[in-house]
Amino acid sequence: MGNLLRSLTTRLQGRAAEAPLPAVPRRASLGLQQFVPLLGEAEHPALLDLGCVWQATVAFFTSAGCKVYAEDLFKFLSQTASESGQEAPLGERFLAAALRYPEGTFRGILAWDLFDYLPDELVEPLAAHLHGLLEPGGALLGLFHNRQEGSFTRYRVLDGQTLELLPGSLPLSLARAYPNRTLLKLFAAFRSSRTFIGRDNLRELLLVK
Repeated sequence: MGNLLRSLTTRLQGRAAEAPLPAVPRRASLGLQQFVPLLGEAEHPALLDLGCVWQATVAFFTSAGCKVYAEDLFKFLSQTASESGQEAPLGERFLAAALRYPEGTFRGILAWDLFDYLPDELVEPLAAHLHGLLEPGGALLGLFHNRQEGSFTRYRVLDGQTLELLPGSLPLSLARAYPNRTLLKLFAAFRSSRTFIGRDNLRELLLVK
C-alpha cells in the first residue's frame, strides 16, 4: 500500500507541475506607450507609482533610466478610511501623511485608477497636489472606468505598451464613473491632455504639465 500511495503521489505531483499557470489578463495601453517617451526627455527622471509595488514594473522603468518611488495609495486609502475615533477629516489626514515630497520632484506619475476610488473630499485636493509634484513638462497617466462597476484590480507593467491586470484584495469599491467633461475640469491646470478609450470600459488619460 505504501508503494502504491507513493506512486500515486508522484504522478499527481508530476501532473501539477506540468499544469500551466493561469494566464494573466493583459490590455494594450496607448497611454503608457506615449507616457514612457515623455520620461526620457529628462535626465535620470523620477517616477512616482501610486499603486502596488511590482518587481516587473520597477525593473521596466529602472531599465529605462528612471528612479522609481512607490506609495501604495490604494492600501493607504483603505487603512485611513477604516480608522475610527479620528477628529480630523479623512482628506486632511490623508494628505498630511501621504506624498510628502517637494514640489516639482517627479517627471512622471502613475495614478492608475485611484481617482475612481477616492471619497469626494479627496478628489480635487489630490488632483492639485499631484499637479504640484510634477516638474514642468512632466506627465501623469490615469485610468478611469466608464461605468461604476467591476472588481478592484491591480495593474502591472509588462512592457512599454502592455499592462497586466491582476485581482486586488483590498475592500475597495468604485465610488464613481467620471464624465469626460468632469475629468477635463478636474485636471484643467495641466497644459495638455490626451484620452484613449478602450473596449474594456476603461479610459486612459495622459496629462502633461
